[in-house]
Amino acid sequence: MDRRQIRCLIGVAILLAWVSVALAGSVSEEAQRYMARGMAAVEMANTPKDYERAVREFEQAAKLAPNWPDVYFNLGSVQAKAGNYGEAMRHYKRYLELAPKAPDAAKVREEIYKLEYRAEEQMRVKNRFIAYINDTVLDTRTNLMWAAKDNGANINWQSARTYCDNYRGGGYTDWRMPTLDELGGLYDAGKSYKPDCAHDLHLDVDVHLTELIHLTCSWVWTSETRGSDAETVGFVYGRHKWNPQSNPYALRVLPVRSSKPEDNNPLPGSAAAASLFAVYKTGSYKGVRNYENGDKYEGEFTNRKFNGKGTYTYANGDKYIGEFVDGKFTSKGTFTCSNGKKFTGNLENKVPIEFTIRCD
Repeated sequence: MDRRQIRCLIGVAILLAWVSVALAGSVSEEAQRYMARGMAAVEMANTPKDYERAVREFEQAAKLAPNWPDVYFNLGSVQAKAGNYGEAMRHYKRYLELAPKAPDAAKVREEIYKLEYRAEEQMRVKNRFIAYINDTVLDTRTNLMWAAKDNGANINWQSARTYCDNYRGGGYTDWRMPTLDELGGLYDAGKSYKPDCAHDLHLDVDVHLTELIHLTCSWVWTSETRGSDAETVGFVYGRHKWNPQSNPYALRVLPVRSSKPEDNNPLPGSAAAASLFAVYKTGSYKGVRNYENGDKYEGEFTNRKFNGKGTYTYANGDKYIGEFVDGKFTSKGTFTCSNGKKFTGNLENKVPIEFTIRCD
């Protein structure tokens, strides 16, 4: 690098430093105070929840200085660390709007592309389970369909097996007891709620699994036996142990079945159709699909996919009303933003549950 190039780089550095000082000078002292507090929170953060504290400080700075690029860069950074990828993208885009020629603009755009992927993967994980209105829950990861609730009372192993054999939830007749691996796969340390028996037995415990499946107590039978014992899974710590098959105390059973492609496309007049959908004469059907993240679809289905007219409502209130083809949005629909902003994006061929950037 010759002297001329070095002088040029030094000049650019001085110019950028001057611009930074000028921008800071146009920002109120109170906004700069919140900015400094946010940076302190970042330095002290160890967990995603800690980064949320930094978010609150930076948001206060943004309210006081809505055109300060640096605060949006910091918001994008900490929202990404907190796992709020959609918010991180929104703030990074605002940063690029305010500082399109910033030296790090290309890197920020690259980070947005990475966040898009992370947001899609996060959405898939969050929406692993789908609850239907016939009291069944589909695990999209394993393609297993579960009863939405256990048997509701103490039960021994033999009675538990009989309960599953006779269970007719959703109109299906092929329910069974789960294996150890199947049942254990429901344990999720990141989710929790108190089972009914915690109050009855004066126990301060939580079970850890999706709230779409209701357990009334913490231990559940599996189909696996060893002599006079059978394996059980505990949803407080995710452990499993052998229990005497004759023991009913604080034990429950949760029926399961292997889902088939035609399960959510019942024929008119079938038991499944009667309990799950209002069936049209054409053989298509109408129903409701609730997602674990709070999203909801109401409308027409064909082969388990949205086809025809329907309404997709996001958990934050954003809403699409119109036509769907093969599970995707089309241009024949209207998108309404809950925040009052106007939607200007492209709807065509977007998968609703994966469509994360909407009303910025």
